[in-house]
Amino acid sequence: MNNVCLRITVAMITSIGLFATSASAANRTVNCDEGQSIQDAVEKGKGSAAPLYIDVSGSCEEVVTITRDDVTIDGGETATVTGTINVDGGRRINISAMTITGSGPGVVVAAGYLKLRNVVITGNSGTGVIAGLSAYVGVLKSTVSNNDQGGVLAQDGSSVFVRNTSINGHEGDGIRLSQATGTVGKSIISGNFNGIEALTGTVVIEQNTTISGNANHGIDADFHTSVQISDSAITNNGVMGIKLELDSGLVTFDNVSISGNGDLDVFCGDTESSFQNLGFIDADVECTDFDQFAPL
Repeated sequence: MNNVCLRITVAMITSIGLFATSASAANRTVNCDEGQSIQDAVEKGKGSAAPLYIDVSGSCEEVVTITRDDVTIDGGETATVTGTINVDGGRRINISAMTITGSGPGVVVAAGYLKLRNVVITGNSGTGVIAGLSAYVGVLKSTVSNNDQGGVLAQDGSSVFVRNTSINGHEGDGIRLSQATGTVGKSIISGNFNGIEALTGTVVIEQNTTISGNANHGIDADFHTSVQISDSAITNNGVMGIKLELDSGLVTFDNVSISGNGDLDVFCGDTESSFQNLGFIDADVECTDFDQFAPL
C-alpha cells in the first residue's frame, strides 16, 4: 500500500512539474528597446498548442503577422508598435494596452477573430482597423483617431463590435461597412467625414452612443442597409443626421435624439427607403412613409 501511495505521489508531482513547464513556455517577454521582436516571440510559440502570452515594452518598429490561435499581446500601456499587426485566420487573438501607428493600416484581420482592448490606433497612413473575409473584430475601451484613410473598415461578411470607444478625426469615414455588420455602444463617433457609412450592411447603434460633429452625414446608409438605433443621439452633423438611399431602412426605439443636423435630420432619397419610429422622436424628417407614432 505504501508503494502504491508513493507511486501516485510521484506521478502527481511529475504532472504538476510538466504543467508548470508547459505554462511557462507559453509566456514570453519582449523589450523592443533591447532589439527584441514581437514577431520572433510569435514564431517561437508556433510549436505549442498552449495559449501564447507576450508582454511587450518599448518601441517596436515591425510588421507582426499572427496565423495561429490563442495569442495575447499586452503592451502594458506603454508599448508602441510602428507598423501593422496582421491576423491571418487566427482565432481568440487579444491585443491590449498599446499604441499602433505608422505607415500603412494599423490592424488587418482576415478570416480571424480579434479583440482590441485599451488600444490607441492613431496616425496610420492607411485605415486604422480593417476586417475582411468574415472576420470578427471587437474594439473595446479604445481610441481610433486621425488615420489617413478612415477609422474602421469591415467588409466581405465581417462584423465589428465597438464598445466604450472614441472614433474621431478622420477625413474618411469613422466606420465604413461594406456587406458587413457593425454594432456600436457607449461610444463617440465625431469629427470624421461620415460618422458611419454602410453599403449593404447592418448597423446597430445602442447604449448612449453619440454620433456628432461629422462633416457630412452622421449615418450614410445605401443599397439595402438596415439601421437600428436606441438610447443614442445623432446630432449636429454637417449635412444630414441620417441619409437613407436605395432601399435602406431605419428603425428607432426609445430615447433617441436626432436633431440639429445641417439640412435634415433624416432623409430618404427614394420611395423604397423607409423610417419606422417605435418610440417618440422630434426630428426634421423627409421620408414619404414616416409615421412619428408608429404602432409597436
